[in-house]
Amino acid sequence: MSYADIIKKKQKEWECPWLMNAVNEVKGKRIPFSSPQMNWFTYGGIPRDGVTEFYGAEGSGKTTTALDLAKNASEQFRQEYQEELSALQEKLSAGDKKAQDDIDELTERGPKKVLYIDVENAFDVTWASVLGLTFSEDENTIDVMQPPLIFAEKILQTVRELIATGELGLIIIDSVPALTPEAVLKKDVGEKTVAALAGLMTNFLPIVNPLLKRYHCTLILINQMRDNLVNPYTVNTPGGRVIKFFSLMRLQFQKGSYVDFLGNELPNKTIDPAGCKIEAMLIKQKTAPNDRRMGSYFLMTQTGIRPDFDYAQLAINTYGLIRKSGGWYTLTDPKTGEVMQTPEGRDVKLNGLGNVYNYLASNKEYYAALREYIQKDIVGDKDAETD
Repeated sequence: MSYADIIKKKQKEWECPWLMNAVNEVKGKRIPFSSPQMNWFTYGGIPRDGVTEFYGAEGSGKTTTALDLAKNASEQFRQEYQEELSALQEKLSAGDKKAQDDIDELTERGPKKVLYIDVENAFDVTWASVLGLTFSEDENTIDVMQPPLIFAEKILQTVRELIATGELGLIIIDSVPALTPEAVLKKDVGEKTVAALAGLMTNFLPIVNPLLKRYHCTLILINQMRDNLVNPYTVNTPGGRVIKFFSLMRLQFQKGSYVDFLGNELPNKTIDPAGCKIEAMLIKQKTAPNDRRMGSYFLMTQTGIRPDFDYAQLAINTYGLIRKSGGWYTLTDPKTGEVMQTPEGRDVKLNGLGNVYNYLASNKEYYAALREYIQKDIVGDKDAETD
């Protein structure tokens, strides 16, 4: 039997006609953050069709970041649904009668869904709404599942079954340490088990990982940190090493400095800050260059994520579109690179970062041009050239 015959046989036997199509697939599909700085340092967001792990201390922004991705994923899935539906309708108009069956199947399924599994039973609808998620009788941005106190094995088996429906595009499990294996639940309080959670994840991830690829679903695992008594300079995460191995991306989060309404840093002892910076360190990156290790975004307690603050920071520190000299900021045209002029012929100079934010808020046309330039570079558009 020849090489080609064996491949064809296995494609049929394994029900995997795409077995040898890896090099022909469209690479680089990602779910973007609302934060431009996070998109910049991750090359566009988290990779799709695989596992991503978020971990960090309590209050470090893991859940908030995951919910932001859930909002953006839902919008992305709706757009892809409309594009696929339009393509099928064009085929039908061109005389392809089989397209009607595909249209019926697609409309019955609808856009890919986002599922948030709140194992900790701590989901806050109010905060999720601040982040831009919607919850109504007609349509929810995401579905929220809050399992009772049951074996983690049953929860993960349910995840496996849901992925296999092909209807899910994103699943978030919050959190890994909250999953309680059967071996632990059957023990009395105080009795110890050895690596029960690690063993559970070791069985789960090798099975679910190819399913994520097959059914085009993305899994975010939210994890915690444990002190490392052997080496205090490194941290341990629950669930064993298998999560590290299967993750396409791993991000470690921590809460940065407090900020005021204009994004200026405040002392750590500030009683009533307007928000804070959420900082992320890229620990593992398998789907893009690993040359950008640190990212952050501004999270305001009343309004959520502030993309405009991020665009200003990128324009100043990364692209040189806003030139800083002492406390003064000179604005340039993103399209020409020339210094902006006032109607009187003077250079547009602003004193203080707060005035830069105010200028972007009040000059929509300039802000749109700045945003377009940076966004094109983030997604790899060759028309945008960086300094």
